Amino acid sequence: MIAFSPRLVLIPFLVFLCASAATAQNTLLTAFISDTHFGVGKTPDGKWHPYEDARWATEFKLFLEELDRQGNGNTDLIFNGDTFELWQSLENDCTYPDENLSCTEQEALHRLGIVIAAHQPELDAIRAFATSGANTVVILPGNHDVALRFPQVAAEVLRAIGAPPDRVRIPTESYWLSADGLIYAEHGHQIGRDTNKFSNWPAPFIEKNGVTYLQRPWGEQFVQRFYNRYEAKYPIIDNIMGESTGVKYGIAAEGILQVQNAIGRFVVFNLLQSSFTQVGQFLGGRDGVRWDTAAIRKRGNRFFAESIPSDDPLRAVVEKAISDGNLGIELSDLKDAEIQSICDVRAAIIAEDTRNHKTPRLTPCPKASLGGLAAAVIASRDSIFQAHLTDTLARLRRSGNTKPFSLFVFAHTHDAEASYSPFNKSRSSWKPIVVNDGAWQRTISKEQLENEMRRRNLRTQEVLTLQPEDLPACYPVVTVPPYSTTPRSFLRYWKQVGNGWMFSDTCN
Repeated sequence: MIAFSPRLVLIPFLVFLCASAATAQNTLLTAFISDTHFGVGKTPDGKWHPYEDARWATEFKLFLEELDRQGNGNTDLIFNGDTFELWQSLENDCTYPDENLSCTEQEALHRLGIVIAAHQPELDAIRAFATSGANTVVILPGNHDVALRFPQVAAEVLRAIGAPPDRVRIPTESYWLSADGLIYAEHGHQIGRDTNKFSNWPAPFIEKNGVTYLQRPWGEQFVQRFYNRYEAKYPIIDNIMGESTGVKYGIAAEGILQVQNAIGRFVVFNLLQSSFTQVGQFLGGRDGVRWDTAAIRKRGNRFFAESIPSDDPLRAVVEKAISDGNLGIELSDLKDAEIQSICDVRAAIIAEDTRNHKTPRLTPCPKASLGGLAAAVIASRDSIFQAHLTDTLARLRRSGNTKPFSLFVFAHTHDAEASYSPFNKSRSSWKPIVVNDGAWQRTISKEQLENEMRRRNLRTQEVLTLQPEDLPACYPVVTVPPYSTTPRSFLRYWKQVGNGWMFSDTCN
């Protein structure tokens, strides 16, 4: 067992908390973690099942104990979705001819029972935290544990934790709002054109022949067709940040995979969710640019393949899907704004290649100019979040919460982000800050993975032989110290240093 050394905890963090509490009106420490993905546990021989991402019960317990200590027993802890991995199963359950249908309530309860049996130590740690001082715990549903929207499933989770009902709750509204209305949290799978989006959120149900099923979004279908198939062989394939990166390494390891139908939706999701921040760093700030969408639409579905770099193995998969007629999406399904965004990303990749003195791996969209791409790319991301945050505020107002929130915390992408201001360049007087609390599991970025490849002298085909235990022992958490007027968030990391653990500002 790894020992915990309190000397390793950063002193400035404690000093800041104490100083803030002295003048605060909101005297709580608020913390957000997500995507623990408590799953199927171990195989009968005592080894971790390849599906299992949550192998860290000891450091999870130490983390909660230190969080309790730093908050002086006065902390709101929000599990911001995907606490439980209820998409992956060891049985042929929740499967129906209609692919839009997922688990019934009883099937979801069965899956949850396996997870609870595998992760009772973590649930005991949550109970210990929730019953210490005046701490409280809120568990929000994400797309992987959307079954929490079933009343019996939520009740079984609360029973397994075993804390008083005023200490742990699973809100039916599926979001969390601070008592003063200034902090809002949700998992984030409903933002923009997400492949994991539910049609009638927060009611993710389909009624058929008198039976209630969970809706199975396309994202779940893809997980079961791709990740479940290859995670059994390559356990870290979904621990690599950026869904497309894991897919690419899977293709490198196995050759051109025959991914079943609808790969096009994944491609669109991947292109629309590209790293706008990284793109902006390469392009600098200039005036905006527009693309000739009418000319682009004449290209038809070839546009999708042409938007993937020539050296990306995913391109061959998409080209084959187009040739076979099973891409699963048509260019006509995209809005002009989405085409604009994909062209922004294409141009940014071209600019990056040019800057690095490489032959461009893509051609620009029609009527392209390399000026102003940073502004255009940033604007495309801004527009997605502006729309979602504006809709969220309107929904809150309809339910009687009239005060606009100033901090929006989401997760879902596994990519922690300390601060983003989608309204920063707008004329709006409302400028909420957006924060992503990342994934409380061992993950690795593309850059870290490339460094690890060099350090271990691994070929591309060998990358996926790494195990989750080989990844950095570092877990993100967003904290909001006590405040008097405006909440201020901090992205922290629970990190192993030697034989102890500490909060740090970085995973490096």
